[in-house]
Amino acid sequence: MIITPKIRTKTGESVGVEIFIQPPQIDGEFTFLNTDYASGISSFAVDNGLKFAVDEYFVFGNIGAEKTEIIKSHGSTTPTATTLTTATNSSFSHQRGDRIQFIPYNQVVIEKSTDSGVTYAVLTTIDIRADASETYYNYTTGLATDYYRVRFKNSNDTTYSSYSDGMIATGYLDNSAGSVIRKALIQLGEVIDNDVITKEFLFESLNEGRREIDNDIGIIRWPFRTSFDYDAGTVIAGTYTLAVPTDLRYKNTNENILSIRIGKSKNPLIYLDKQELNSFYSGVAHTTLDGAVLTADTEIGLTSSGDFDESGDIQIAAQAVNEEIDTVSYTDNDETTNEISGVTGIRTAGHATLTDVWQSVSFGLPQYYTVDNGTIIFNVPFADDYDGENIWMDYYKDITDINSDTDLLDEPFYHIYIPWLKWKIKHRKDRSLAIENDSDYKDWNNKKQQQVLKNYTGQKLRISIDI
Repeated sequence: MIITPKIRTKTGESVGVEIFIQPPQIDGEFTFLNTDYASGISSFAVDNGLKFAVDEYFVFGNIGAEKTEIIKSHGSTTPTATTLTTATNSSFSHQRGDRIQFIPYNQVVIEKSTDSGVTYAVLTTIDIRADASETYYNYTTGLATDYYRVRFKNSNDTTYSSYSDGMIATGYLDNSAGSVIRKALIQLGEVIDNDVITKEFLFESLNEGRREIDNDIGIIRWPFRTSFDYDAGTVIAGTYTLAVPTDLRYKNTNENILSIRIGKSKNPLIYLDKQELNSFYSGVAHTTLDGAVLTADTEIGLTSSGDFDESGDIQIAAQAVNEEIDTVSYTDNDETTNEISGVTGIRTAGHATLTDVWQSVSFGLPQYYTVDNGTIIFNVPFADDYDGENIWMDYYKDITDINSDTDLLDEPFYHIYIPWLKWKIKHRKDRSLAIENDSDYKDWNNKKQQQVLKNYTGQKLRISIDI
């Protein structure tokens, strides 16, 4: 299991920087004490010690509870079915039935950055506080502009967890996932217990609420997710497609594309459906290279040669800016092997596999486009004259899931997720709660509906009538 520490910070009055680290979430092997023990004990009767090994760390009790502590098993005395021997004596008394559970780390390494989280240096290493919901460290000389991150450490074998997110000393921004989650927990008087209420559950719940409003039937687009003047790519001569932006909302249609423009003229392209755009390629043969091609080759493998003439010329697209379309001659076409032979005129640099190959095509500047399976297809492949020009887009972005406390919600109405999270937390603890009777769910539902009604894209509505 990947364990990523969770950290929060704040700057106090005249106390420097306060750092709070949540203990690692543990779900490893555990057993129970069979007898009551006073403090100062190093040998414990347990239900099943065979689950454990020497030189491992264990939590005696429940993390966050009073008198819970982390103790290491003895380095040479192997646990037995009935007995667990520790390397040091216990600091607290423990009762029959108390849980003993394996924990992979016993310390926290705190690191500080003075260059906005670019580089970090170790500040200090402290023990995990098992008897508190968070391990606390006060850095009295810390500055509000410093960043901090932490990772857990096993001081016995010097292994480490992954790092936490880096965080500025002033703490979570108001629109961060950590801030929204913390407000919901405080209002309910709940804490993350790493059992029922886990960070993963809270992240999933927050994403669920965000997607519920994002997919509301009354929402087509959110204006705050508009990306204007996005540089989608650069024209390469002989190509005719472009991948849609990875964050485009609904990648298989033009529904969320406002405009596509090419070069300094910035004239917007007109959308056509796939069938209409296909007509521009009537009589055109197109395929890709099936393998790399060298300048000395006399045969070229194509992905499919069935549409190509028995002899003639082909045009091979450029592969990068400042390259031109390469016209290559051939004398024979074997449709069985998809190879053309008697080839002459390959450029010195050769060509890479899967490069576009054309025959009987007119290169130019596209005026139309369509969208098919996450790809923008232009009505003509680009001519050499337009090599290197930028392809500009205006479009609506998709929602991005959060998975970290420091992730920022792009919705300006992020505060409405607080009652949603409160409902999810309560329902998590009591499945019998009726959704229609819960005040927090009602509050969420009302705020969600109000926000949907307020939505305004700021874009003109254009209607095209096809007669």
